[in-house]
Amino acid sequence: MDTRDYRRAIGSFPTGVTVVTAYDTDHQPWGLTANSFTSVSLEPPVVSVCIAKSGRVFPTLSMSGHFAVNILSAAQRDLALHFASNVENRFTDTEWTAGHTAPHLPGAAAHLDCIVHDRVDAGDHEILLGRVQHYAHRSVPPLVYCRGTFFAAPQTEALT
Repeated sequence: MDTRDYRRAIGSFPTGVTVVTAYDTDHQPWGLTANSFTSVSLEPPVVSVCIAKSGRVFPTLSMSGHFAVNILSAAQRDLALHFASNVENRFTDTEWTAGHTAPHLPGAAAHLDCIVHDRVDAGDHEILLGRVQHYAHRSVPPLVYCRGTFFAAPQTEALT
């Protein structure tokens, strides 16, 4: 299989953009950009995110019992790129606040504070399942990613 071509095929699926955050054992904040995020269950409220085992943040997430998913707003493209960069600690010079279980990024469309529900081995990634304990959201357009491009999702009315 041509990995590059396969990646282009997968990139045809538009996704929201998140920054997953956690504290290490010294209570220092860590985070990474992730677009492999989805809601799994409403009862109980469970979400999943896929974390590369080779990434800098994986050791922190693999040892933490808590994490937060910051669903980025359309205005946070630069933040998405920063947390996807090769910087050692992406929180250096980054504004953040303490959430219920992990760091929150101001301006996000939503924050989901989770406790680890389960972990599933998935090749070069780990699927991290989180049970949502607290959440907050704002009515702002979220950031979307598709085929190497960021764009704003249209502002729409909430589903009833």
